[in-house]
Amino acid sequence: MKENKLFYGWWVVLGAIIMLAVMGPASVAVANLFQPYVVEEFGIANSAFAIVNSIVLGMGIFVSPFVSQQFAKKGNFKRFYLIGVLAYAISYGLYAFAPNIYVFYLLSIGVGFGYTATTIIPVSMLVNNWFVKSRGTALSLSFAGLGLGGIIFSQLLTWLIGDMGWRMAYLVYAIIMLVVGIPIVMMLFVEHPEAKGLHALGAAEVDDTADHQEEDQTGVKLPTKAAFKKPFFIMLLIGTVFIGISNNGGLGQFPPYVQQLHGAGKMAQMVSIYSGVGILGKLVLGVVNDKFGVRIATLYASLLCALAYFLMLFSGNYTFVFLMAIFFGLGNAIGTVLPPLMTSSIFKADDYPKAYGIVQSALMLGMTSGSLLAATLADVSGTYQTAWIFLAVLSALIAVFWIAAHKQAHKYI
Repeated sequence: MKENKLFYGWWVVLGAIIMLAVMGPASVAVANLFQPYVVEEFGIANSAFAIVNSIVLGMGIFVSPFVSQQFAKKGNFKRFYLIGVLAYAISYGLYAFAPNIYVFYLLSIGVGFGYTATTIIPVSMLVNNWFVKSRGTALSLSFAGLGLGGIIFSQLLTWLIGDMGWRMAYLVYAIIMLVVGIPIVMMLFVEHPEAKGLHALGAAEVDDTADHQEEDQTGVKLPTKAAFKKPFFIMLLIGTVFIGISNNGGLGQFPPYVQQLHGAGKMAQMVSIYSGVGILGKLVLGVVNDKFGVRIATLYASLLCALAYFLMLFSGNYTFVFLMAIFFGLGNAIGTVLPPLMTSSIFKADDYPKAYGIVQSALMLGMTSGSLLAATLADVSGTYQTAWIFLAVLSALIAVFWIAAHKQAHKYI
């Protein structure tokens, strides 16, 4: 009977899906649904509001190492997770009472800390603790919560803003964070399987497959400090920054631009499409990587993103916006799925954590500047067309830098 019982790690994954669905979109997928209304009320430029998103994501560059260390401390996981939920929800809710954009900037520090402390880092640590076998499946399912949340909250917030105003929409979302986040952390999340008298899924099989796994432990035969100075690592970081810019340039500026052209309803539909397709996109990209390798997966995803931005040049016709949303949903999975896969294909298991930490910082640097850069290009040139062309070229360059980095790195393997 015990053998047939559902492994508790899958309940942890369910909690992770819900947590990412609620916490993730607030700072990424739906963050700029508020932009037209805040810009109008405060009489500011689009680029001034985009700074809010840059501060939120920029916090991840600086606090990620601290957050990781706090979660790693014995007995501190739930306590620190709750601090993150509270900081996130309270700061986000206070947006509703902001009298000017400068208060938004100040509150965004707390929102950025909360976002970092409640999303990718703790969820990845939980899944790593609970799964050896099926770890990739568990992670991809968990990350699917981001797309699911984008679908739900794009519709909900569009309705709330239209019916109750943007200030009340911020407040309602903050309350949802508290009502959903606190019970999941307290009652569903368990840091280690040993706390429930269990072992990580597949842990018992590790010894039996040691010979096979040894093949996956290959990597550059260089000390990490030396590897970090090599051209391949510099190219890897440049490509990763481009991924962040490409991902968040669209996520940040598609909504306000499409709303101006086609109205709030069509904008919400677009966000729902690329969020929904993004759920499938993560799984598809993983399959492409497994079947054809990380280089083909990189080429596939980067060209999809480039095509999405190219289609936005014809966005006066909503049919092209619809097509863009499909391609963007498939392509922007590159920002979550491929950085860890590319890093692990270059570095040995022992060197992976340090290398991936730097890669993640590069990704957050790109995400921090993506929306602001797109908005600034649009403001300076007087048209979003300039931003879409720039982002299309940048997306194609991801493949150039990453494939070159991968080829160069394998000279040292």
